[in-house]
Amino acid sequence: MKETAKLLPADIEEILEEYGHYLKSYTQLKDKDSIFASYKRNTKRLEVLFPLIEHPIHGITGLHVVENYGNDGYVRQYHYQWKVIVPKSGIQTAHISGWGNDAHDAEWTPEEYRVATEPHHHHYDPNDRRKRKENYDVRSLKDAFAFIAKYLESKEEYTVQ
Repeated sequence: MKETAKLLPADIEEILEEYGHYLKSYTQLKDKDSIFASYKRNTKRLEVLFPLIEHPIHGITGLHVVENYGNDGYVRQYHYQWKVIVPKSGIQTAHISGWGNDAHDAEWTPEEYRVATEPHHHHYDPNDRRKRKENYDVRSLKDAFAFIAKYLESKEEYTVQ
């Protein structure tokens, strides 16, 4: 993995204060791993689902968050995935957009998976989660919320960008 700036762990209280008005609990959704229940966080990992207000085109969506922390307390690996959460479906059909920093720089990696911002990348195509492009803007939970909030506010469809 290429050397990158150290990333701070998500500040859940700050996120809830700034973006809490975009959250909603749904009876169709089991809340056990959502922000409305006892989500998983320890010194090594955060995993939580933020169920979002309904989008007029994408439907009931959520932001699934996984952050893995190194011994120094900084984010070692992150995955932020905006996806349809009701009805529950597979990874590909639920996918809207996602960001991560899992490296794809091995010499055998196909060219279409390599990006200039390696290891940071954006799964930008709602119709094909395998597609990746450069990710210059979303490298924290707050960044992911800011990106998604634009579509929740405008009610516009997220499409390939």
